Amino acid sequence: MRAPVPVILIGRGRIGGAVADWLGGNPRYRLVDVIGRRGGQIPAAPPDIPGLVLETAGPGALADWGERALAWGEVWSVGAAALLDAGLRARLQGPHPLRLFTPWISGPALAPPGTPATLHIEQSAPGLAPAPGLMFDGPLTEAARRFPHHLNTATAAALAGPGLAATRVALHCSPPGGAHVIRARFSMPGQSILTEVTFPGDGPHPVAQALIAALARRDDWLRLGAG
Repeated sequence: MRAPVPVILIGRGRIGGAVADWLGGNPRYRLVDVIGRRGGQIPAAPPDIPGLVLETAGPGALADWGERALAWGEVWSVGAAALLDAGLRARLQGPHPLRLFTPWISGPALAPPGTPATLHIEQSAPGLAPAPGLMFDGPLTEAARRFPHHLNTATAAALAGPGLAATRVALHCSPPGGAHVIRARFSMPGQSILTEVTFPGDGPHPVAQALIAALARRDDWLRLGAG
């Protein structure tokens, strides 16, 4: 029987709360601390066995805690938009891997590094603007300056695939009560890969579900190639 993997959780909102509840019922993991509004900390020394930091609070949390977290163990983050800052990207390179959890776009992980490619992402969700309609259509780098909190999925896919400069985004505010929708086209020589994902506004948070699924399958011997 393996010793349980030590875990630090950053954020305990809708995403982090669901993950914490799941961790509490799984003997393969040991929740060391929760960093939230009421405090918490990352120990200075790494654990005896490889640890795992789950960042579920978004880009600000990755910027604030990323360097200390990566000194302690592997980091899984939902805050990819923080990496639009080139200086932060440089500071977060090591000693442990950083895994981005916005896995809704197919294609980037299927192309070898250096493959010439482009990516166009269209997102819509209610409540992004005072009224429904198109908010932005253009380069990801420009969108990031105007809408930094809505681009975790786009940033993760761009960094994993064709790069920030080769990625364009369109953001729409949908009518109240509408679903969250992500459509993407990843194009490289000889093929295009299309993705469309729809999330209802209620029910389990899809990012929490993705994190729990990855935790549950972490030691599986059988995996999809892009997983």
